[in-house]
Amino acid sequence: MSKGFFGLFRKSPKDEQPRTNAARKRIARLVVPDATGEHPGAVYKKGDFIGKTYEVLGVLGIGGFSVVYLVYSHETDSAYALKTLRDTFLQDEETRQQFRKEAKLWIHLERHPHVVTANFIDELEGRLYIGMEYVAPNEEGLNSLEGYLTRYPPDLRLSLRWAIQFCHGMEYAHSRGIRCHRDIKPANIMITQDKVVKITDFGFADVIDASRVRKRFDLSGGRRKFLQEDNSGFGTPSYMPPEQFRNAARCDERSDIYSFGVVLYQLASRGKLPFGEAMRAAGGKSAGTMWGEMHRLHTEAVLAPLASPLFPIAQRCMQKEPSRRYQTFKELRKDLDGLMKRQTGEVVVPEETRELEAWELYNKAFSLASLGHLEEAIAWYDKVLALESRNTNAWNNMGVCYRKLGKTDEALKCYGNAIRADHHNASAWNNKGNLLYSMGNFTEAIVHLNKAIGIDPLNESAWLNRAMAEDRLGLRQEAIHSYQKFIDLKPAQYVHHVEYARKRITEIRASLAGH
Repeated sequence: MSKGFFGLFRKSPKDEQPRTNAARKRIARLVVPDATGEHPGAVYKKGDFIGKTYEVLGVLGIGGFSVVYLVYSHETDSAYALKTLRDTFLQDEETRQQFRKEAKLWIHLERHPHVVTANFIDELEGRLYIGMEYVAPNEEGLNSLEGYLTRYPPDLRLSLRWAIQFCHGMEYAHSRGIRCHRDIKPANIMITQDKVVKITDFGFADVIDASRVRKRFDLSGGRRKFLQEDNSGFGTPSYMPPEQFRNAARCDERSDIYSFGVVLYQLASRGKLPFGEAMRAAGGKSAGTMWGEMHRLHTEAVLAPLASPLFPIAQRCMQKEPSRRYQTFKELRKDLDGLMKRQTGEVVVPEETRELEAWELYNKAFSLASLGHLEEAIAWYDKVLALESRNTNAWNNMGVCYRKLGKTDEALKCYGNAIRADHHNASAWNNKGNLLYSMGNFTEAIVHLNKAIGIDPLNESAWLNRAMAEDRLGLRQEAIHSYQKFIDLKPAQYVHHVEYARKRITEIRASLAGH
């Protein structure tokens, strides 16, 4: 316990906005009606804080593997959909690593008008979170295609517009390294208040597969013994192509096209699923029987025709053999574009994607650092600083990255630049003080840590770091005081540090009593 702790500091471009009651009221109104209800499996409830920054406004939903909170950020005056793994999956290290891998893919998607943006990734209290763009519901509580199909099925014009927007989003995602979404369904097709499609939940089927496969089979003794009948991590059976039932890992863009074909069928049928009666019958059976029946339907059942110009396109999407489907979303979109022009004379053109702004570059750098990709994070912080040379938080966080890489001189330089850019950056003073402590320069460390505490008296890290520096210098009464101040702040996320502080207070007092 010799080094104290230090960390990244996340701010977004909205740092300078005044945090007023009016702004908070606007955010609070974003809560969907059922977001404040009881949600078994959620760790937090309305009014709780996740870390020091995110106030929970409600629970947006809980799936088989994840929970999504609606939160208000006290740093940025913004609402986010904050997504994390459920506790069951957090216990599995391989699943955690897969979650990190998929989170990185989503971060690298950056921004597109038809993709839900992953704004940042943060690790809080040992749990990794993805801070996603929150798609607020309209006045009737609708913000997904699932909701519209249930209550207000769109007409042909709107169906085509949304289908074309979806294709644009998927074309972009595949161009940025997403091999297969694997869980395309109306619930993952968000609809904004302006009635624009945004696709969500990229890559997360892969996260669960690794964990589910290990849990479903006991490989001890070289034998594959079936342990549990649970296929929920592999996708949503009503929308899965035949090949996904057999080997989900081999799915590709054509598999997503099949799933979207089911969605197109629903758009053409005002919400009805293909093979609907058989699917409903299968739904009442055991999990394994249902899974097998759904596999059979997707593999063998004939698609019932619909009196809609969308039907031939949906039919081609849902061909049993991948080679007979549209091969890319671009190819599919061309047919949808042609149908739209013939039916309405309209041409759907997506908004142009503008260059990332400094705050978006910053959040990407922060996210990569949170995922442990330090060299990449430094490269992105450099891009931030090329646009904003006095961005104190970028300098500070780049210093943290260099410190973790063992590059002390570079870290000291970055912390110094952060302090010069903003003399009131308590995090930078603390991080530099901590680094000086680790170098054995205890006196200078205390000078910097005093600066941090003077700016932010509630900075637990600075109190602990100062206590340890005083301890090393033999300033025993001062060390007891600083350790106690750290303990009094009740930093729940630093349990082991609190234990250490209490132990040192006891040891120092015993030493003083012995004299």
